[in-house]
This record gives sequence, structure tokens and C-alpha cells, in this order.
Amino acid sequence: MQLIKKVLGVFLLVSFFFSCGQQKNTIPEGQFAWQNFSKDKQKLWNEWDYSEERYWGKFPKGLKASPNMFEEYPWAIGPITKYEDNPVLAPTPGAWDMGRFSGGVHNGSIIIKDSIFYYVYRGERPIDVKQNTEIDYICDIGVATSKDGINFTKDTTYKGFFRTGEDRKYSYEDVNVSKFGDTYYLFCNQWYWPDANDYKINGTFLATSKDLINWKKVGIVFPNATRTHRNAVVLQSPTNEAVKVNGKFVMYINGGLMAYSDDMIHWESKEIGKEPGFPGGECSFALTDYDSKNPGNIILFTGGNHTGHFYAVGEVLFSKKNPEKPLAYLPRPVLAANPKFPYEHGFSAEAPFEPVSSFADCIFFNGLTKYKGKWWFYYGGSEYYTCLATSIDKE
Repeated sequence: MQLIKKVLGVFLLVSFFFSCGQQKNTIPEGQFAWQNFSKDKQKLWNEWDYSEERYWGKFPKGLKASPNMFEEYPWAIGPITKYEDNPVLAPTPGAWDMGRFSGGVHNGSIIIKDSIFYYVYRGERPIDVKQNTEIDYICDIGVATSKDGINFTKDTTYKGFFRTGEDRKYSYEDVNVSKFGDTYYLFCNQWYWPDANDYKINGTFLATSKDLINWKKVGIVFPNATRTHRNAVVLQSPTNEAVKVNGKFVMYINGGLMAYSDDMIHWESKEIGKEPGFPGGECSFALTDYDSKNPGNIILFTGGNHTGHFYAVGEVLFSKKNPEKPLAYLPRPVLAANPKFPYEHGFSAEAPFEPVSSFADCIFFNGLTKYKGKWWFYYGGSEYYTCLATSIDKE
């Protein structure tokens, strides 16, 4: 880690970010501008860095943060400590998750089965199908396992799960896995880039499994939607069991949407407002039953512009009495990029610290579980690596 800090001053000279011209910026409804971005890597690296002017988000400008934030907000989880030898997973050259500039292995779910960590993750690569699109990447979902939550071995038998046959044209992204009974339910985003506004084939996708390895495709969850349903996260317990509230399973969805289900397969969504009613924006993880003294609490972890960070993780408090109404939120993120770490600042984790991403200030996660008295967070570093952070359980 000391070597990394010493080299920081050198690699901040970003002249080796090469400009490759500009692309059109036509963004379908429900997509993000960075999915179809300029090829000027250095310009974007400078733009997608910390800026209170650009990325304060919807937080009040006079918002203050106490030095004892977690004492002031006892419902929250934290403080969170990053693992000192991050990252714990990287792209594999030549494989389905080979990565590309600004995309690698990230935004996965963590599930513990028989004392083994299963990391079900998104792997990116340069787009490998001919399509009428300017988007230059495509993703699939795969799995890596670990006995200690740190040293992972990637599955090389099944490789990517979903991009097979006719489905090779789709990109599968941002995983949320939970368990109900003896079945695992995987929700992710499915995209067909040439027509991302066709909701019969785009948006929240579902697959099921008994072993986290063999998956049965169920398909698009909201085929009759009139706007994009993306980044669906199911309310779950600390051990990733789906939890019912008032007799229904609960799902949070980007853009002021929620959904309810009796069986985890069939979901009915509803508008709770185009504006989510809290800052942070993008759904990351929904947790309940984590505090025995306050069993009705719900925490929705969110990602997005956060008090100056281009992308950081926040926490929002809800209640089982009304899971649609936010009650409070933290004034500062619980996970944010640190420019001291090259793998969180757009550079490779190993010397000579070459540029791998334009996401200079970007952390997002989908993976959280509780194991042996600790919370385990698996977050993306520069949208290229998977990194680990932990927090001591207060229970």
C-alpha cells in the first residue's frame, strides 16, 4: 500500500489518456449518459471526478455531517472499512469477462451457501455482436467462489450464464440475488442496445437456480411496462433471504418505482413518484431484519451523485409500516472512492498503474451479506474491479 501512495503523484499525470474523438450522445429513456459516452478518455476522467458543483446531488446545500455520524443515525450500518489488499476480483484476459476500458467485473451479489461465498457478478467485454448501436460493450453474468470471502476462483465450466443462442444479443448487468425456500432468484438488467425502449425485452430480468450455478431463465419481469424498470433490488435479510412485508415480497426499482409479489416470480409494479423522495437515486441493496431492537427498520442503499462524488453509496431509512415512504437519510456516503487507491481512481491495481477506466470517482455495489459477525460489501472500483469492505455488526 505504501508503494501505491508513492506512485500516486506519478500516475496523476494523465497525459497517457488518449483522445479518440467524439460519438453522438443519443440516450434512450431509462439509460445513463455514461453508457454512450465520448471517447475522449482524459476529458471524461477529469469530468467524472469529485466535484461539489456538478455532483452534490439532491442533498440540501447546507447539509452538515457530524463526526459521529453513526451515533447520530443509529439505524445506519457503518462505519465501513475497506480491505487493505483490494481488489479481490479482476477481469480475465481473453475470457467472457475480459473487461474493456471503463468496464470489468463488478456489481455482483454475494451469497453464502454451505460456508462458501458465491459471488454472482457482471462481467464486461467489448461488444462482440453486430448491432445498430453506438454502445461499445456487452455483459454477461457469471460466478466466482471463495472459502474466505477474499480469494475467489472463477467458474470456467459455465462461464457466462445467459448470453447463449438467441440471447447472445443481450447485455446482462447489475445483479441482485436472494433466496426463498430452496430456490435462488437472480434479478438483473437485460438490454438490447438497438431498441432499449422496447420494454418487452428490456429492463428487469429474472432467472432461478437451486445451486447458484445452473440457472433457468424466467424472462423479463415487467413486459407490459410503460417505462424502464431497472436496478430492481428485493428486500432481504442479513443472510439474503427474501422478506415479506404485509404478506408481500417487496422490490425497490429506480426512478420512483416499487413492486410487490406473492411468489417472487410474478410482480406488480407501481409508481410512488418520478422523484424518489430521497437523494442518491439508483437502487443498490434493500435490507431489513438487521436490528433486533428495531425490527421494523428497512435500509435502502443507493448509488449516484452524492455530496460531490460522481457515484458513491448512501443509506436511506424506511419502515415496514410503509416501505414506500423514506424517513431519513445519511448526510454523507458510507462508501466513496479514494484517489489514494489507483483501482478506485481509474488506474490498474498493479504497477505501472496504467489507465483502465474514466470513472475517477465511482463506487457502486449490489453485494452485501452478514457472516461471522461482520457485514461484507462487494463494491466496484472504477467500474473495473471488485473490491471488498467490511463493517462490524452492532448486534
